[in-house]
Amino acid sequence: MAKFEILTGKKLKNAIAGRGKAVATFTEREHQLAYSALYHVEMHSCASHLNALLEVTPANYRRGLVSWATAFGKVKFDTEARAFEYAKDKKSDMEKALEVAPANYEKAKGADKAKTAFDEVAYLERVVKKLDEEGADPRVLQAVKGALTLAKTPAIVAPAKQEKAKAPKAKPEQQQPEVAAAA
Repeated sequence: MAKFEILTGKKLKNAIAGRGKAVATFTEREHQLAYSALYHVEMHSCASHLNALLEVTPANYRRGLVSWATAFGKVKFDTEARAFEYAKDKKSDMEKALEVAPANYEKAKGADKAKTAFDEVAYLERVVKKLDEEGADPRVLQAVKGALTLAKTPAIVAPAKQEKAKAPKAKPEQQQPEVAAAA
């Protein structure tokens, strides 16, 4: 069990305010260290500083650091060794690495992705598989299979009724009385 002093009142308020300042500078400092470590890889083909940074990075930020470094640097991540390795065949993009901090990279990467269309067929196939594995009520399974069949069937859209272009009815021309020309 952790042993620490329980803060109350003004001490708690001040500690929270101090924590807020520390968090605000964390992203900037982490970006500086990560970029510098990636620059070291660029200059020396050595991922040692990047691995050292990974070790001291809080667990909830490691995924962002790995994604960021492998996206912008000449490194790959060995998941078994849990370490970066130099990847000489990769191209680096140090300019883009300056634009986004590792702590924000996952969010930024997700924002850049175009929203993909919802795939009804794939979703229903997963549902049918799950219902089948779990031994669901046969009626429900059959209904979902019916929905899957419907989703796989191309939609038949009846052609829009084309209204016949009606020629405007000719109105009888009004005859104007002929005026005799004065001679």
